[in-house]
Formats: sequence, C-alpha cells, structure tokens
Amino acid sequence: MKKFATVIITVITLLAMGCASVQVAEKSLLNGQKLADGEPIAHINAQNWGFYFLKWPLLTGSVDNPGTISFFSEDSVNVPQTVRLLTQTAKDLKATSVTDIQSTRSSVMLPIPIPFLFYMQSTNVSGNANK
Repeated sequence: MKKFATVIITVITLLAMGCASVQVAEKSLLNGQKLADGEPIAHINAQNWGFYFLKWPLLTGSVDNPGTISFFSEDSVNVPQTVRLLTQTAKDLKATSVTDIQSTRSSVMLPIPIPFLFYMQSTNVSGNANK
C-alpha cells in the first residue's frame, strides 16, 4: 500500500511541475493611476519555471500554451521566451506598447538524488501595457 501511495504522490507531483502563467491587473484595478504616457491597459506579470537535467529540459511550462506542461522538449524557461509571453498577452489586450519591463531569473540546484545534476529554473517578467 505504501508503494502505491508513493507512486500516486509522485505522479501528481510530476504533473504539477513546470508551469507558465500570466496574471493581469486590468485598468479598473489601477485606481486611476497612469503607468506611462498614453492610456493604461493593464499591468502584466508572466512567470515560467521548470526542471532541468544539467542544461536539458525535463518538465517546463509551455509559453505557447500557458498552464500546460512541456515534457523533454521546450526550453522555454528563459527571459526572452517569458518576454514573448508577456508581449503576446499585451497584444491580446489590444495594447500598442509595453513599458517598464522588469525581469528576474533564477536557477537552484536540487541536491536530491545526486547533487549538481538537477536544477529548478524560473523566470518572472512584468510590464505595463498601454495604448
């Protein structure tokens, strides 16, 4: 029974790993504040993270289909791909410019099961969409 529970927990954990997501603070939430020249549309935050074996992706979030996982194929946990996700979201909101783009990225070595082989990488990009 313990082995079965371990397998189920492992499968659920693997399915929950790696995610690309976008959060949008619409104009109505900005309390009338201007974000830049022009009409503010929204403040957008895009995130992506995943797990790597050395430099090769194992499980990553898909920037082409946010909210889904890409297995062993899509090396999308990097700033350029996350900026692409941010600007595509701004375009979908009918924005004509994105200002004040800020980005962070991190890579953390996972010491289990063998140190220096597995890494969790993440990126976070935010910006203001304007007309």
